[in-house]
Amino acid sequence: MRRSNRGTAAALAGAASLWLCACSARADVVANWNFNGLSGAVPTALGADQGTGSLSLLEFTGGLSALAGTDLYAWGGDVAGMGLVVTGSGQNGRAAVLEVRTEGLVDLVFGVAARRSGSGFAMTSVQVWDGIGWRMAGSIDASTTQWQVHTVDLSAFDFLEQTASARVRVVVDGATSSSGNIRLDNLRLSATPVPGPGPVAAIGAVAASVTRRRGGRKSAVKVECVKPVSAETKSGDDQLPTPPSSVPGSDACERTSARGRSGRTSG
Repeated sequence: MRRSNRGTAAALAGAASLWLCACSARADVVANWNFNGLSGAVPTALGADQGTGSLSLLEFTGGLSALAGTDLYAWGGDVAGMGLVVTGSGQNGRAAVLEVRTEGLVDLVFGVAARRSGSGFAMTSVQVWDGIGWRMAGSIDASTTQWQVHTVDLSAFDFLEQTASARVRVVVDGATSSSGNIRLDNLRLSATPVPGPGPVAAIGAVAASVTRRRGGRKSAVKVECVKPVSAETKSGDDQLPTPPSSVPGSDACERTSARGRSGRTSG
């Protein structure tokens, strides 16, 4: 029985590993912006450099430029080219809006490399659109001295998953001067692919096979034979009727029980 249990556990573990390899072991880039192509005036809309998505900068009334970026959190070997810069307290409360498609994807994660000046945007936040309004998802406490990576787990927001329009925005706030700024680079949304039918079917097949084997083993060893109560043990109110299937002199019950014991030992 212990050997059988170990075999069952190994089979289920093997099937589960298929699911892990096909799904949760990897995250795919949904859309990534490295900003390396920026120069001169910054456009109000930018397509993703990797993946598919749009980045809208329409809310800003100025203060957009490009400065040297970083290779921190770069995707696929991107070099440290340029980074997006937002400058001036006049842009407090304004946002860059990301929009992507997430069909077949779950468990979104937002990420970006950022740094700011001393009087720059110290209260930058990440928000998600639920179809009615924006919800707070996390914040970016950018360093004033060096680039740092900031990630926000969005997996709790199911409405962002498997949809034609998932929207996330970065709201800059907290700048205290007209020269205060924040730099953003390697802006990214990543997600986990939903497992295909192959791995899921494999787990189901293994589970069904185990159930059949265990069910078959139970039916082979379960022997319910009631032997006749001997005359010596019958007395008064303790007497029990002899079941019709247990006919004195019949050895069918003994033969069946022996086969059940043999099956249990060989299993």
